Amino acid sequence: MMLHVDGDSVRELLDFKLGLRLSEEAFRLHSSNQVEQPLRTIVRGSDNELMGVMPAYIKSGRYQGFGLKSVVVRLGAEIRGPSHMGSVLIYDETGASPVAAVDAGAITEIRTAAASAYATSLLAVPNASRLAILGTGWQARSHLLAMQAVRPIKQLSIWGRTEAARQEFALWSKRYCDFPVTTHATVAEAVHDSDIICTTTAARSPILTRTDLPAHCHVNAIGSSALGFQELHEDVYEHSALFTDCNRSVLTSAECVIKAVQKGLLPAQEVGTEIGTLPANRARVDERSVSIFKSVGLAVQDLVFSREAIRRQLSTCFWHP
Repeated sequence: MMLHVDGDSVRELLDFKLGLRLSEEAFRLHSSNQVEQPLRTIVRGSDNELMGVMPAYIKSGRYQGFGLKSVVVRLGAEIRGPSHMGSVLIYDETGASPVAAVDAGAITEIRTAAASAYATSLLAVPNASRLAILGTGWQARSHLLAMQAVRPIKQLSIWGRTEAARQEFALWSKRYCDFPVTTHATVAEAVHDSDIICTTTAARSPILTRTDLPAHCHVNAIGSSALGFQELHEDVYEHSALFTDCNRSVLTSAECVIKAVQKGLLPAQEVGTEIGTLPANRARVDERSVSIFKSVGLAVQDLVFSREAIRRQLSTCFWHP
């Protein structure tokens, strides 16, 4: 019998404090060439759905081994519940079945927000307290919780495409924070004077431009991880410091970065600084007043988070094949 860790269990087993450590581990493994990880394979369905397949092998360390993530992503206003559905398959985990499965939707939700939190811990000013979230879905919610784990958030601004979505997210947010929550009909209003901005949408054309950005802020851009989607206008990279989860993946999958390179706003080689190359105790060097963490998601993150979830599941219950 195959061991399966479902979504609810994943959310109980992995919190954002642990997620920071796991994110650091995954990014350092990647940037130190300890992962065999091809670019993801994308299979397109209808206009609003696609399948991603992401295999990897971690060569060393406590998370060594093979794994494979297969996930179907469905986007659009009519979608209710998680947009990501699938499994992360983990091979040869001691004490588990030869192949163990972990809910890919929950892993994606947690590891993506944890990556943004890790980047924020390194790149946002220590007293950053004004948070703007663009988008109102599951990633928006997980990012609210993740940002509170790394910075003293005192104010939340929300933007979404509809008033109903904005109000629903605001109502949910007030159960998880004790500071003011405001909703805005425009992106410019939502990000005005924000210290941290998280973009978590399925936008097909840019929603955030350079003129919208405050003079000093940190941006976590996670919503556009495949061609055909774009949250940031390419002009945001002019005079900004770009950090990535993986330069090669971002140059392949992030339209905003690809267009910025084509326009000469970013170099074609070493387009950004990979987050896994930064020291963990790095203090922000404010050479440029806007920092951007552009992530598209890596299989090594899924493997590290999934293997940790399996181990914690095994330690809390009796399981046998």
